[in-house]
Amino acid sequence: AVVSTQSTGDPDTIIPTGEILPCKGTPFNLDISRIGDYIHDVPGGYDHTFALCAKDGFVVPAAEISSKDNKYRIRILTDQPGIHVYSGNFLDGAKGKDGAVYEKNSGIALEAQNFPNAVNTPGFPNCILNIGEEYKRNITFSFLTQ
Repeated sequence: AVVSTQSTGDPDTIIPTGEILPCKGTPFNLDISRIGDYIHDVPGGYDHTFALCAKDGFVVPAAEISSKDNKYRIRILTDQPGIHVYSGNFLDGAKGKDGAVYEKNSGIALEAQNFPNAVNTPGFPNCILNIGEEYKRNITFSFLTQ
């Protein structure tokens, strides 16, 4: 699940518009459903940033995903304003280790980050680092097994 009720871009084009859009009632309502449950309802798959309730200096839950059998889980905490969900939309059957085959949507990436195009979007969190400033963010990945 992604701990967010809002996303930053047009659901059909993935382009940030400057709007923070509600996810309730859409395939982006990932706070209550598994990413794989609605992936076929999203044109091209997930490649979207979700707004978190993070405030500077405060770490909040961002996402937790698990294997289908719930044996393995990854939990992400961050003070970043967003988490980007990418669902392997361009995987094309490449062969991997031990004969594994990576088909479209057979992988997932969760990336804690600022909002895409924040530099050009009034109202999005500041992403400009000036000379002499320090950039410091917290991201914690916890890997859990049952």
